[in-house]
Amino acid sequence: MITLVVCTRGSKSFSVLRQSTSHSTFGEAYNYAMADAFQDCSEMLIANDDIVLTPSTIKTLLEDVKALKLTTPKLGLVGTWSDNVRGLQSIKKNPGNQIKRTHTLSPILAWISKRAFTAVQFPPLNWYSDDVLCEDLARLGFEHYISRAYVHHVGSATLGPDDWKNYHDALPWLWDNRPEYATRWNLKDRGENV
Repeated sequence: MITLVVCTRGSKSFSVLRQSTSHSTFGEAYNYAMADAFQDCSEMLIANDDIVLTPSTIKTLLEDVKALKLTTPKLGLVGTWSDNVRGLQSIKKNPGNQIKRTHTLSPILAWISKRAFTAVQFPPLNWYSDDVLCEDLARLGFEHYISRAYVHHVGSATLGPDDWKNYHDALPWLWDNRPEYATRWNLKDRGENV
């Protein structure tokens, strides 16, 4: 059984997600909802609240996960191509018609197993929480992939439009807990001068 978990600050649609609105960051909200959902399933799809599915999105994503399970002993996140996403996942930079291995991805819609979630959870951040999750899982030997599936990503609806604040709010945690990532990602300061 696959469970779909969507975290949003404004929705009261699902009772299991109501408590996620009391968690102050993207990472905390996802961890809360996923921990609850993983009591009843061994894998799930997580989704931002600002995406639009195509009729084939879920089917294609799950077909690709099934194929990857046959060849990848430690499957991390399997995400989707999109029009409004950074890096390798962007269909503006890649054709999006093949499965592609990646070091990190934005889980705007992504498959994850209970095994991976048990090994590593999202840090208590809005920005960089997905980067840290992917990096931490990769350190443990998990591999991440972009599926052939596609979603339209409206963008900025999940965390709001204050990119500057989200960026600076993440810096102290990153420097205190993952300084090697902060150095590699070329983050210059600790965010205390906002």
